[in-house]
Amino acid sequence: MKRTFQWMLTVGLVLGVVVSSGWANEETPHASGQDRVDEMMGRYNLQPAFEKLGRGLSNALFGWLELPLNIDQRYSTSDVIGSSLTGATVGTFKGAVRMGVGVYETVTFFLPYPEHFAPILPTLEYFKKNTRRKPLPLE
Repeated sequence: MKRTFQWMLTVGLVLGVVVSSGWANEETPHASGQDRVDEMMGRYNLQPAFEKLGRGLSNALFGWLELPLNIDQRYSTSDVIGSSLTGATVGTFKGAVRMGVGVYETVTFFLPYPEHFAPILPTLEYFKKNTRRKPLPLE
């Protein structure tokens, strides 16, 4: 029993020395100031996959915004009820499609489908950047 314990202690000590010497030879951070996360992102080009994940989460969570957007686009003062119902119906279907695509993109964000992580649907109008601004009243 005593010999077995001594043998296990010796093997553990030798393994500890070998492993710790391997850690001592580990590379230090690059002189360019790039950390390991940036290095991995650059090496494996994970940027498009994470863009697809963000796009999928956005579509899955905010797909319902198709409803007010389509009601607003189809609203007409000459036919208030008909245009509102048409906008609500189209918005409901487009919202369901957008939320379904969002779930699909979220689940498959690591796969390069469609080709090179291309978006399946265009960006919602709410999220497009508007660079033109209206002039102020006194300008």
